[in-house]
Amino acid sequence: DTKKRKFRPGKLLTIFYIVFVMLFIYLGMWQIDRGNEKTQMISEFELNKSKKPQSLSNNSKKWERIYVKGTWDSSRQMLLDNVIHNGRSGLKVITPILIEDKNEIVLVDRGWIERPINRAKLPNINIQDKLVTISGILKSPELGLILSDELISESWPKIIQTSNIEIISPEFNEKVFPFLLIADPLFNESLDYIEIKPTTMLPEKHYGYAITWFTMGIILTAMFMLR
Repeated sequence: DTKKRKFRPGKLLTIFYIVFVMLFIYLGMWQIDRGNEKTQMISEFELNKSKKPQSLSNNSKKWERIYVKGTWDSSRQMLLDNVIHNGRSGLKVITPILIEDKNEIVLVDRGWIERPINRAKLPNINIQDKLVTISGILKSPELGLILSDELISESWPKIIQTSNIEIISPEFNEKVFPFLLIADPLFNESLDYIEIKPTTMLPEKHYGYAITWFTMGIILTAMFMLR
């Protein structure tokens, strides 16, 4: 008579299985949560994009459409380096606007401009210091990938490697509003507009990663049971 093979995986193998199958489940659930967050973020962004802009206030939040009245400060502009647009290298022009009747500034992303072949030469970013009303969408830029050891150059206009507000706000004496205003493309001082994307990784990709982790857990379980 043939004896039935008994399932005796051993203590070490059992511990290995439990640890890794729990890890795969955790990673899969984490990717699902990230996908849900991205779905909510995109929905909120699309909803806000279609709304009429509201006056800027201390309660204004990320992705809200707002408008602000103030005066341009052409003497303290910043140029975000290494921005690729339509296959060309250029700079994002960030100009402070001093809010009317306040000692506070909002940093306005006016758009993209191509960088001259001679990198030592800066493009013309002149703007009149006049009272304007600017509308756009509020963004909270992350630190991002840094391609230079020097985050911020010394002289104005400053070349910056990140538009993260916490990093660049110390360059100003005034209080700086904690979000960057991505200006609407239709005002007079706008440059080339780069469409705003609330996230670089779509929810579907996160859900795909979740399926991968769960599949690995199933395969590991099958291998463990057949041991």
